[in-house]
Amino acid sequence: MFALVAILTIPAIIALKVKQLLPYQQGLGHRVSEKSAEAGSVPLPSTSVIVPARNEEAQIRNGLNTLLQSTGVEFEIIAIDDRSTDSTGYIMDEIAANDARLKIIHITELPDGWLGKNHAMHVASGQAKGELLLFTDGDIMYEPCAIQIAVQHFVRQKLQHLCLLPRMLSGSILESAAVTFFGLAFAVGMQLHMIKTRWPLSYAGVGAFNLVDAKFYRSVGGHNPIAMDILDDVKLGKMIKKNGGTIDFQMAQKLLSVRWQPSLWGVVTGLEKNGFASLNYSVLQILIVTFVFLLTMVFPYVSPFVLSLWNASGFVATAVFWHLAFAFVAFRMPGGLLLTPLFPVGAFLMAFACWRSAIITLRQGGVRWRDSFYPLAQLRKGLYY
Repeated sequence: MFALVAILTIPAIIALKVKQLLPYQQGLGHRVSEKSAEAGSVPLPSTSVIVPARNEEAQIRNGLNTLLQSTGVEFEIIAIDDRSTDSTGYIMDEIAANDARLKIIHITELPDGWLGKNHAMHVASGQAKGELLLFTDGDIMYEPCAIQIAVQHFVRQKLQHLCLLPRMLSGSILESAAVTFFGLAFAVGMQLHMIKTRWPLSYAGVGAFNLVDAKFYRSVGGHNPIAMDILDDVKLGKMIKKNGGTIDFQMAQKLLSVRWQPSLWGVVTGLEKNGFASLNYSVLQILIVTFVFLLTMVFPYVSPFVLSLWNASGFVATAVFWHLAFAFVAFRMPGGLLLTPLFPVGAFLMAFACWRSAIITLRQGGVRWRDSFYPLAQLRKGLYY
């Protein structure tokens, strides 16, 4: 078991170290490398930044203002007020009145067969003029050079999809442990080192930053195929790869930042809509994942008490290995290596969040998201495989 865990984990977590989107720039002092400067002499493709938001009055102003400070690339921003009941739309209009690069779409009704956020992004993509489309959230903080560096990488690598993972800001040490475990699970589950290969099970998407080729995106139907898929960001990557596109995943802690959730409990409740969705709303799948979780992440701690020392050695080695892998990922998080002993806590919190998601979804017969309720049967039917 130790060998299997190591084979699946080591290349994936090394990818987290290797995939750094800063070979084109030394720091943030705009000291662009010689290779990047040479690429900069060629005009970069224009970019339409698409920002769907619903009831985000607390973050939307800062998010849009950091985007408007972007440099080095021709861009427009299309912000969508998706049926907000607070002042989100008013704030958008106020900012747009002073900057022609920002366009606002107000959506008042949600058509059947669509999730609200997916519909908002699809509507905006139909009005976008850029050669590239950047789907992002309204609470992401951008460095001025972020989009330029991403577009340079996109062009140089001849991609159809690029997703960036921002620096995750967090509060308590337990919140950091939960977020760190999520990062480790994401890296291993998606096998990040195989992202650019043709392996169909290795793909990714990040709601904070999904950059796509507009022509390719429209050729595969835009958001239509994933209209009812709650994992819209990840499934966008899957859709592009399935249709022959090249995708890439990069870390971008010095370019983007976000507070994923406002608290530890916010991390748990934030997974309410997509914890069960990540397992295709399948009770069988969550039972299988739970068995694997118990075997690989719980039993190693129990094994010395129920097995002989020789038979328990592989399980003990697995427990030690998990802590080392967790430390490797935690090195980038608030709290750093001090999080290392909290691997079991992070694992438990994520398992609890997924089971909580499954129980709530099954009990209420669907998912409530952005103040809309979507029946489970409709969500299962709308899954993108």
